[in-house]
Amino acid sequence: MQMPANTLTWAEFVKGGSLALNKGPTSYPSFEIHVVGNTVSNKQIAGLIFVSQQAANAGSGVITRIDFTNGNLEVDSGNPSQPTIIQINDPNGRFGRAQSPDPRFSVDDANPTIHAATGYPMCVPRSISGEDALCPQKNRPKVVTPTTTNNCRNFSQAGVTPPVSGELSPPVTGQTYCSQYVMKRFSDASRTATDPDPTQQAPFEVGDFISYSGTLFKSTTSGAPDFISAHTIEANVGIYTQPGTQPSYLSIGEFGIGTADPAATAINGVAQETQDRLVLEASTTDIKTPVDIYLIDVNPSTGVQTNRWVTPFEMTGECDPALGLAASCLGASGGITTQNVGPQPQRARIRATKAPTGLLSQPTRTLRVVARSLCVPQQTASQTVVDSCIQNASRLTVANGLVAGQYVAPVFEFIFPEGVKPGDPVVPNDFWHLPFIRNGEGANSPGGVGPLAPTPW
Repeated sequence: MQMPANTLTWAEFVKGGSLALNKGPTSYPSFEIHVVGNTVSNKQIAGLIFVSQQAANAGSGVITRIDFTNGNLEVDSGNPSQPTIIQINDPNGRFGRAQSPDPRFSVDDANPTIHAATGYPMCVPRSISGEDALCPQKNRPKVVTPTTTNNCRNFSQAGVTPPVSGELSPPVTGQTYCSQYVMKRFSDASRTATDPDPTQQAPFEVGDFISYSGTLFKSTTSGAPDFISAHTIEANVGIYTQPGTQPSYLSIGEFGIGTADPAATAINGVAQETQDRLVLEASTTDIKTPVDIYLIDVNPSTGVQTNRWVTPFEMTGECDPALGLAASCLGASGGITTQNVGPQPQRARIRATKAPTGLLSQPTRTLRVVARSLCVPQQTASQTVVDSCIQNASRLTVANGLVAGQYVAPVFEFIFPEGVKPGDPVVPNDFWHLPFIRNGEGANSPGGVGPLAPTPW
């Protein structure tokens, strides 16, 4: 069961949380279940299930107040006396105080699902005074220091050539906090105790414009307004890290992957158009370092994960090995560098509509986006060095428990084959090309699952 930011078994979904049947009066009772399957012998059998209260339940606005007592953000609703209340659904307290009306609809606390537009993790201070060592105020520098010098460090001051998009925009008159700035690397000898710390999250501030998605809940306090229990928040703030250094941070936006059925004819004898392609958009705090994408293959018996590199030169057209690898390629071809050559200095994106044969076959349930400054891909099908690198990196957490330099996300959109001629019999969804459904993931390991039964084909 794929929730907005969590993956659950059917039992966990049915039994857990206040939205389950007859559990708690504080939530609105309805939610959407999106089922994708096939009709087999006159039976409809599900293959993929996606759950949310409302798939389009999202909003945006300017933060007008931060309620440190309750850990809430108050957002302009157009009615000053009744702002929109945003509370982070965070059972383990990764991005603020630990609280959750229903943990099934919580943040993904292994990734910065609460972030700036660049992917930098953000937070709400846990103290009523607004002071929090895990969410330090210094990570949102003010525009002017006591010496009236601009305090918003830009790309040139960071010692790097600005990307094609140009230098960061200077603050406007009357602006309190820097909205675009580059943090010094943690080990920079010139970094002082009052400079931003890239190993910690950055707090939201009054005046930030945010976009949010979540679940609508009733307040437990009589007379108090309903509130949005948010699993995702993005602030329109450009926080960058020193290029080529760790920690850096990433987030993933929209993406989809074809199921890569190689046959021109579907199993029911109907002509089909297959989609051997990958479309993905990510944001990164590092404007220079290439970003790589890996499909996470899972051993069906043991649950051991390995990483399949899917951004070689043949997919991205960048870091051409025939031209010699520039220092910025970090010793490997391919990767995505559109944040350096595109219109937005944080956006790394790929739209590969004709992948090399077999590269995307058997797409996985989850994928991983990695900054090359963390792990460099091998020019081989096997990525044992990357597997070891990522495993080691997971032991070195920053920003209150996050693994820097990567983002792992479940695939919400598998692009299944389509029929060629309207009026022909419907082409079935080829779930048999999805190994996590066909073979399971770690059936012999604790918490692992076997193949889906009955099979939806």
